[in-house]
Amino acid sequence: MANIIKSDLYRFGKSKLLYGIIIFTGVIAFALIMLARQDIRVGISVFGNLTAFKGIDDVIQIGLSYQKGLGIFIAILLSIFIGQEYQWKTWQHKWITNKSRARIYLSKAMLSSAASASIFLIFEVVALLASNQIREILISGYVATVICGLFIYAALGALICMLSMLIKNDIASTVICLCYVLFSETLASVIGNVSSFSETVSRFMGWVIQHSIYGMSTAVSSTIASTNLVLSIIINSLVTMLLSTAIGLTAFRKYEL
Repeated sequence: MANIIKSDLYRFGKSKLLYGIIIFTGVIAFALIMLARQDIRVGISVFGNLTAFKGIDDVIQIGLSYQKGLGIFIAILLSIFIGQEYQWKTWQHKWITNKSRARIYLSKAMLSSAASASIFLIFEVVALLASNQIREILISGYVATVICGLFIYAALGALICMLSMLIKNDIASTVICLCYVLFSETLASVIGNVSSFSETVSRFMGWVIQHSIYGMSTAVSSTIASTNLVLSIIINSLVTMLLSTAIGLTAFRKYEL
């Protein structure tokens, strides 16, 4: 297992796309905070969904809404990284060397979760340091919010890993992962409307949406993170990671490499 992880880390560390996204993430966080400090109001529109930045708190909170920025970078990074294995046909070499599909998959899943959470953390740390209001922000419950965000993005990374591992084409996997990120809000709205024909179905689908990655992101970004909310997000995220990993691993074991 250690050899597989080292191999993935080495290839991941050689990715120019990784460093480009890290730098771009930091620049965006810094630029938005500088504009907020100058009382310059800006807005970002993703498919007509406008998000306005009125202050530093809005910049910090936008990191939690993965579908409005960071999730796009993560989807591109992870889907391309995993898709290259299919493109270069390197799965067979790993299989011959390690004789364990479970270890191959778990290595990708752990790396994906760690990378996703790290990109979110980079954005938040840069925003915090550039804000020049570290003490005030930390007192306002910022740490609890970041903890929730780390687990949400870790779950997002595991889910994107599953989608990328199941789709045997680097371009198709990138498109599917981007669609998941960009249209998660729309999908949740459609599911809610479609299920309204039955109260029982509506309640069940509402529960599913509430416990989805989008639901967790919305809950944390719209309220102050309490102890109960943090625990709920942690448990929910861990369950999401376990389920997506179990589904992806089960399918990956049956694939022809």
